[in-house]
Amino acid sequence: MALPPRIPQKPGFGQAPPASEDAIAKSRREKDELEAEASRLEEDLEELKARYEQYFLGIERKEPARAREEMRKRVLRVKEAFTRNTGLRFRIQSLHARFLSYERLWLRSAKEKEEGTYRRDLFKARLHARGKEPVAPPPEPKPAPTAGPAAPPRAGAPAPIAAPPPAAPRAAAARAPAAPATPGAMSEAQMRALYNAYVAAKKSCNEDTSRLTYDAVANTVSKQLPELMSRYKAKSVEFKVDVKDGKAVLKAIPKV
Repeated sequence: MALPPRIPQKPGFGQAPPASEDAIAKSRREKDELEAEASRLEEDLEELKARYEQYFLGIERKEPARAREEMRKRVLRVKEAFTRNTGLRFRIQSLHARFLSYERLWLRSAKEKEEGTYRRDLFKARLHARGKEPVAPPPEPKPAPTAGPAAPPRAGAPAPIAAPPPAAPRAAAARAPAAPATPGAMSEAQMRALYNAYVAAKKSCNEDTSRLTYDAVANTVSKQLPELMSRYKAKSVEFKVDVKDGKAVLKAIPKV
């Protein structure tokens, strides 16, 4: 007795899908996970860069070497992961190259700091942060009271005018709000590093940083410096970024 031919049925509830569908779903899932890890690495690398800036500027006392080693392992793990997506592969290669560039700079600077040959060029750091030519900064720290009361304004003024216009010093103050005008004040490079670390800490705490500007932080710190130095009779005040109750705050440490 002949059996009726068997009709193939499509996979339904309770049936395993074909192997090809499993492979496609697995490939998509791995791609999404790799993209998410690459995004986290890019954010963590910028935070690590800000921590190293604080260390080389003297704000942080200890080098974040352990965080750098952990970052290297994570970057290599992502780089060795397989993906067919060309854009994602290029993104991971760029991330790996950027980390290697940062790491070479950090290791060289840390070695120079241990040997006592590392020198912080704050003027170049200020120019790099602002992207301007060195025109106005050099004459500012050189007031010469030998030519009479009108000589210093003429030397610092951009044009040969007998009396300096009132707008000139205001513009200079607006361009460099964090310049060390008083003893113990923070330099422009130190203020930049503090601001970058403050923004990174707020982002790690999921705080909104859209309205947080460099000028606002610099003005706040500059206003608090004289009051804190007078209150605690300190020679200088060191500011650090601290996380308290799940929020990033600036902590002032008077140095007596």
